[in-house]
Amino acid sequence: MTLLLDGQKVNGKSLKVIANLRIESGDMSGQTSNTDSAHKGFKPKALTVSLMIPFRDHWHLVELMRLSEATADGGQPRTYRVVNDTAQAFGVRQATFSDTFTAREDDSLSAWRVQFTLTEKLSNPERVEIRRPGNEVRQQGGTGNGVADPSAESEPDAPELSRFERILKHVDDYVGPAQ
Repeated sequence: MTLLLDGQKVNGKSLKVIANLRIESGDMSGQTSNTDSAHKGFKPKALTVSLMIPFRDHWHLVELMRLSEATADGGQPRTYRVVNDTAQAFGVRQATFSDTFTAREDDSLSAWRVQFTLTEKLSNPERVEIRRPGNEVRQQGGTGNGVADPSAESEPDAPELSRFERILKHVDDYVGPAQ
């Protein structure tokens, strides 16, 4: 089994790739024993890679660390083209390093046990979602007349007028503007 990231082989022994697809759903039963759930979509696929690197081949671990820490423009994690049989079967073409990267010494062998996760980028569901037209946003409206903002009609420091004074003010404004 081999794993290539942008054409560069990931070197090590006992390479294993585990593919994972998370399907999000939410419980809709409330306080009942109902089994209804709401489908919340497919999350990006993840590839968990584990391998062993002998101490004498320490440069393989150094190279793998360099790949995991690489960034693209803007400081975002670099996206790699993935070539692997398991990744191909799951439809993973591009991925980035995510979650954790661990290297621990083996108890009986002179080697590191390395494990890391690659998360899919630009998955098929994500591409479909990008192409799907967005829902048109409509302004909500209610029945009846809108409520006027009383502070907008009067001057900020003006005292509150009684009903009779407001009628007189309207007549005054109609007859002649204030100078």
